[in-house]
Amino acid sequence: MASANKQQKRATRAKAKAKQNRTQRAAAPVELDPNDDRIDFESVDLTELFKKMIDAEKTSQQAMCIAFLEDPLLELVYEQEGEEGAMDFILAALIEYRQWSTEVDEAGALAWIESPAFQADYVAASDIIAAQTQQKPN
Repeated sequence: MASANKQQKRATRAKAKAKQNRTQRAAAPVELDPNDDRIDFESVDLTELFKKMIDAEKTSQQAMCIAFLEDPLLELVYEQEGEEGAMDFILAALIEYRQWSTEVDEAGALAWIESPAFQADYVAASDIIAAQTQQKPN
């Protein structure tokens, strides 16, 4: 094991390097392609979707999940971001919804999403939408 003095020097160098990397990232200009017509999902206002969800939740949690999953925004997110990006968006949106609708903290919102009742309702809603999609003629 390295001596305490050596560990201290390494920690100091690591801090300096981390600070240098942070300032370089902060100073680096973000170049946006003017022809990029993709939506910036970080800045999307989800209030209308949340209002639909809260109205549907008055019926049931499963109805709320259906209202969420049927929103055209999710299909757009999936098309632009792929499966992993869509999953990140869905999780973030559900956490934000729960915080917005019940004023719980992020940990409480995540606990709600991870609860067996929510998981069952979400999967059932997904199955219902999948069945409806298969029944629709192209």
